Amino acid sequence: MHRPQHSGAQKLNVSMADIIYLGTPCTFDPFVVEFFLALQNGATLLISRHSIRDSPSKLLCALFPDNLAKPGISILQMTPSLFRGFGATCIRDRVLSRSSSLRVLLLGGEPFPSNAELVTWMDPSVLLQKHICNIYGITEISCWSHLHIVQSLQTPVPLGKPIDEDTVIRIQFQNDNDSALGELYLGSATRRCYIPEIDDKVDSSKDDSDICFRATGDLVTREKDGTLFYGERSNDMVKRAGNRISLGMITRKIQKCLLSSELAACLWLEDLQKLICCIRSLEPKTRVQQRAQTFDILSKVSMAEQPDRFVYLQHFPCNVNGKLDKKELLKLCIPLAQPAQQILKSYLHDRLECVEKTDDTSAKRQKIEETAPYGYDLSFRHAGGTSFHAITICREIGLQMCIDDEQRHLFEMLLDENVPLRTVLRFLDTAKLVANNVKRKPVETAAASSCHSGLVIKRIEQPVLKLQFYWKVNFEKCIDSPVSEYEGRYICVGAHSKILRSLDPQTGNELSIVRLPNRIECKVTFLSEKLAMVGCYDGCLYGFNPQTGDTIFSVEIGGMIKSQPLLTTDGRRIIVCSYAEDYNVYCLSAEQQEVLWCQKIGQKAIFAGALELPSEQSLIICTLDGSCSRVAITDGSVEWTHKFREPIFSTPVLLESKSNVFLAAEVAGRVHACHVGNGKVLATFSTEGNIFSSLVVKTPPTFMGHSFVVFGCIDQHVYCLRCKNGPGAKSVEFDLHWKTNVGAPIYATPSLLTVQPNGILAWCGATDGRVVLMNFRNGEIQWSDKLPGEVFSSACYIESLRRVYVGCRDNFLYCLGI
Repeated sequence: MHRPQHSGAQKLNVSMADIIYLGTPCTFDPFVVEFFLALQNGATLLISRHSIRDSPSKLLCALFPDNLAKPGISILQMTPSLFRGFGATCIRDRVLSRSSSLRVLLLGGEPFPSNAELVTWMDPSVLLQKHICNIYGITEISCWSHLHIVQSLQTPVPLGKPIDEDTVIRIQFQNDNDSALGELYLGSATRRCYIPEIDDKVDSSKDDSDICFRATGDLVTREKDGTLFYGERSNDMVKRAGNRISLGMITRKIQKCLLSSELAACLWLEDLQKLICCIRSLEPKTRVQQRAQTFDILSKVSMAEQPDRFVYLQHFPCNVNGKLDKKELLKLCIPLAQPAQQILKSYLHDRLECVEKTDDTSAKRQKIEETAPYGYDLSFRHAGGTSFHAITICREIGLQMCIDDEQRHLFEMLLDENVPLRTVLRFLDTAKLVANNVKRKPVETAAASSCHSGLVIKRIEQPVLKLQFYWKVNFEKCIDSPVSEYEGRYICVGAHSKILRSLDPQTGNELSIVRLPNRIECKVTFLSEKLAMVGCYDGCLYGFNPQTGDTIFSVEIGGMIKSQPLLTTDGRRIIVCSYAEDYNVYCLSAEQQEVLWCQKIGQKAIFAGALELPSEQSLIICTLDGSCSRVAITDGSVEWTHKFREPIFSTPVLLESKSNVFLAAEVAGRVHACHVGNGKVLATFSTEGNIFSSLVVKTPPTFMGHSFVVFGCIDQHVYCLRCKNGPGAKSVEFDLHWKTNVGAPIYATPSLLTVQPNGILAWCGATDGRVVLMNFRNGEIQWSDKLPGEVFSSACYIESLRRVYVGCRDNFLYCLGI
């Protein structure tokens, strides 16, 4: 162990002046590292009592004393779970402040925190003063193996490089040729621990100098330059209703939907075959806030990845080694046994937005709408249930059923569109269930009740919508740019006056102003809290600090930039499409803004934004001569090109997050579904006017696997198309779900707003100044008003504030609250 730890000490410049906190239990191998790191280098060890170590506030005072006469520690090693216990505010103001005594922070034992979380912990300038390290290794090769010192808060953090020359790696890729993940093996001839159940089976004649490889159980990806990135645990894969799903991948998807202060963990309850999502929220959420957040999450993961249950906690338990204790967490989440009828009712309420309600108007409504099923007359399918939902319910209720045939019969009843929910509940009441031999009271129907007040399932009543004017800001000339927002903290938009402003979303007060050489019609892209970028008519891409207005960088592109610059998912590249005549697509490095490659697509300019295909490492780019090309992100090579008859102004979009189908709209009014692999047109829908609006896709969890596409048209209508993938994504079906006349041509892209308890609403602005809110389910106009000028700007919505921000050609940016 001596040599590798000595190498680690050299990289971190450990000396006699350092104070190292010995906070790891002696049963956990990092204890040995902390202990001998101090012994080897003559450093001081700080040891604390259990009572202090188990209290984040007491530990903080011990490690970083308020009394300046007492020295603070300089080296701290922790798991991310334990470190989070200090809280983001204390971490930023005390642990990782510039005046803190801490010199080296080593985080290991768990996945390294995301860039979004790191930004809440420290100012980027802290990286110039302190070493923030991702430390990686396994007990079998004496703990530390790889080390990476974080250089930037904007780029993904790799596992790092071996800390000594003796450590070698091997990656064993899975049988699936398309998989980019492989299991990491660490090997060494000098760093080896004896494991009887493995080593006793190995040929004893082998030379001790041979490299001994140990499996880490971690799946990783390796870049071309050899850089390793953590993917997930190999034992995180579970099989759910015939689908293999990764708990780690689902957790990462859900984490992107949360606030930076919130944390997600997905657990698999094997007995019930249930996927549980735990969300740690430091601030308690109301039931309405929880429902809004969970439905947003459900809309952004595939059907097989949708959790069965969401549990909100203010604290995640840790084990003695400081790691997330999933067994204890699971104990907090396992629900108490419920009667079978209650399980079904809860599912209808929590997942399908249905509620039980006693309503003496139910009989009246039945008389008025005798042909339309209502309440318990709805089938499970008509209430929004799918086969996947049915499987989940049957597995849980099936544990209470004594006869297997009854479980199969329940499944068939749920999927039969001719069987009403009332009949299903009656069946559950008569089925042989293991429930303390207590017979539950039968459900009385509304028709059988003498007062006509039985239980009725109905959609949540939606209050009347009303929008209130809050403030407006003068930009001196037209605002045609789409409005951008950053984490609900500030909004940003540019105008024809060459002015770019960042504003407080609540008050409209100016946070910063940037004056560019020419007009701005491009949407701002945020790279971080203190860095954003925007294109200008002068042919340059500008990077600026939205908090101060300082210009950070300027890159000459060669033509007007109207489309929003794209920051790739890995945060490493910037894609800029423009009106330049020589090269209309540029790829820049995000860190240095150096040109990595440039390409000419088609023969004309590009107005539409680029669509990234992260899993394919490709882009879909559409031009004003009708060219639609797939381009490799790595080198700009064109993989295929399809030529449409008319120009494309609309930004292409994927039909679903993991779909093999993308949508593109010709200006002539044709919306095409195309295959990402070859550009082949799978389906086309035609409107009665030109399309300049981009397409917005939504896949609500309660619409039985359909996706919906919303866009505006010059024929004065907002369209909503219902789309469904055929088998193997080889075909697509388009149906008109609804279209609504707003009274004037539409150039701006509609926005989909989640407003509780109303659900999803569609917002749209038209060229006569009209602004409209529509019901997403049927297109009915819920609210309408007029601004003093034409509206070409696409709006922005901040859900936590329930406010909409939209630019107008009367030179003002407007803020309206719902």
